[in-house]
Amino acid sequence: MRVTGKMRRARDLAVCSRIFSTIPSVDAIPSEIPVVIVGGGPVGITLSILLSKLGVQSLLVEKRCKLPDHPQAHFINNRTMEIFRRLDGLGSKIEALQPPLDHWRRFTYCTALDGLVLGVVDHIHPKDLTSNRSPTNVAHFSQHRLLPILVENATKSGVSLDPISLQPNQSSIFMGYQCDSIRSSLDKVVATLRPTGSTASEKIVTCQYLVAADGAGSGVRKSMGVTLQGQHNLQQLISVHFISEKLSKYLVDNRPGMLFFVFNPSAIAVIVAHDLRLGEFVAQMPFYPPQQNADDFTESECQKTIRQLLSLDIDVEVKSVKPWVMHAEVAEKCLCGEGGRVILAGDAAHRFPPAGGFGMNTGIQDAHNLAWKLAAVLNSMAPPTLLETYETERRPIAEANTALSVENFKAAMSIPSALGLDPSYARMVHETINSTVGSILPKSLQSQVLDGIFSVGRAQVASVFLNRYNPVAQARISHVKKILEQGKSLQLQFPAEDLLFRYTNGALVPEDNVEESSRERQREYVPLSVPGVRLPHMKIKVLHGGSPGSEDISSTLDLIHPSRLEFLFLVECSASGLNWAEDALQLSKSSPFPLRVVVLSDQTARDAEADFVGSWKERNAGAYTEVVAADKCNWWELCGVSQPGIVILVRPDDHIAWRSSKQHGSKSFEELRLAFDSVLGWNEKLQLKSAGCK
Repeated sequence: MRVTGKMRRARDLAVCSRIFSTIPSVDAIPSEIPVVIVGGGPVGITLSILLSKLGVQSLLVEKRCKLPDHPQAHFINNRTMEIFRRLDGLGSKIEALQPPLDHWRRFTYCTALDGLVLGVVDHIHPKDLTSNRSPTNVAHFSQHRLLPILVENATKSGVSLDPISLQPNQSSIFMGYQCDSIRSSLDKVVATLRPTGSTASEKIVTCQYLVAADGAGSGVRKSMGVTLQGQHNLQQLISVHFISEKLSKYLVDNRPGMLFFVFNPSAIAVIVAHDLRLGEFVAQMPFYPPQQNADDFTESECQKTIRQLLSLDIDVEVKSVKPWVMHAEVAEKCLCGEGGRVILAGDAAHRFPPAGGFGMNTGIQDAHNLAWKLAAVLNSMAPPTLLETYETERRPIAEANTALSVENFKAAMSIPSALGLDPSYARMVHETINSTVGSILPKSLQSQVLDGIFSVGRAQVASVFLNRYNPVAQARISHVKKILEQGKSLQLQFPAEDLLFRYTNGALVPEDNVEESSRERQREYVPLSVPGVRLPHMKIKVLHGGSPGSEDISSTLDLIHPSRLEFLFLVECSASGLNWAEDALQLSKSSPFPLRVVVLSDQTARDAEADFVGSWKERNAGAYTEVVAADKCNWWELCGVSQPGIVILVRPDDHIAWRSSKQHGSKSFEELRLAFDSVLGWNEKLQLKSAGCK
């Protein structure tokens, strides 16, 4: 039987309703818990999963009574897919459920979905589909479909959705609850929780840390008095969620794609094809209050406008209409309240233009950075000051991604500008009406004036103007095609920024001799092994397993297990490397934070040191993992390491914390111990410098 889009949507809704059917009683909420998470979006649920895997109990509260079905974020970048990949196969599930690649790899610029095509950009290249830079690929999977499987994944990780069967020390998710107030002190946070919309009952919960993952309009952020810095109100838009299986069939057969930039005499919009198999779309259209209000976009008006954008005799079903505002802002700080025990994550800490899809991805990577640090502090493996590095590391990344999103948004605006539809002109007209004599006119007349001016502007993309006999039109179309061919329009993928973002300070030992990357956007990902970057990926095979789950290891990234709070110590198979490994094994016996040794074998080195290697392995059998490159390449060369004998310390979130290129010597154990303590924050005043490291 053929599964239709309607059947798939019905199945998704059934999953959502099965997950959360009733609002639990306040009596089911624990009075004390290590971590409270406010916000049940992708960031909050991912954090709940990661903490549960690390044995940290958390309570997640979400003010909505059910999971949202209005599509929002939909592009999952490579780094986020790497995180999902190791959460009980979540990445594989997304890959299996997402639309076929040919349905979403292109952006189309046109005058209508059945109109003149101005240009098409294919954003997926052959090298993007290889496994050279990552064990996984980017994905196109909408947030409202991601949330149910995230929740299901949470249950696999031990998170309870049923308050009746909640066990002691078990994490839980409570829908239909809002956080009314927060009081923080040096040693705790007290939160008042209440059923959404009710004043009849409340619950006082004491926690050690509260994480605000409650979105761009974060109530927690506002209650803590944290301001946002950056560009406010870049654009106001209406998001129209609509269904049309006939439109899907037409596009699949004729012009499949993810985004359709429609420049039409009736309206200008971006139509997002969230899933062409489901017939699920969102139209994003700018509007200009107070002359235009969200209430003006009724279901019938939206249907009319969308049909004009399609230029096809196809009915559409409008499911929901929501206004939203585009900002480019970062919170002034991520740790707030007395003692810094209230922590902002995701959109609560930063909100970007959607260009490039950095919002949800940056938030999930916030959660990945934060989870192991919370677990380490709560388990007394590190001092509370370790959490300060969350802000030190993630806030610069948020600022960089904000700038990149703005740059990408401006690139997107270059296309309408080339067509004579300069968005800055529309803003200027709108501001003029609001600030000059236009503002004293009746509102209805203001609206007529604004609509009239905009209609004249949009007439430049009418078929009577955009024809081959009009030299002005042809020059504009040529300009558009040149922008697209040169890659200066809206981009989908940013491989270097996705996989090579680097923490320069924080829970790491920085190297003074590492050159800072250019501020200009890097086009290619080139593996590096400097402190602060994510451990480069290479296909590997296990020669000797020293830990559970070794049979699942196929990438260097798999060496860091999401359910084990431990650092990784990578050494080469040589006398010097194995002596360093001996030091790490000795250090691990006395440290509260486990260290696991991984030996990266090379047959040449093993042959040269045959006697030493054999005796070392005999002494340390079962205490290390030995791996070898699966494709006969050298991992150290892949990472640009020119000196033999380098050793690398890797954090639980895959980022390199420290490295040394010194041959093992009498002071090596002390150097490793000092580095380890410095990374965790036990030696706050220690300023290590790894001289000679490259």
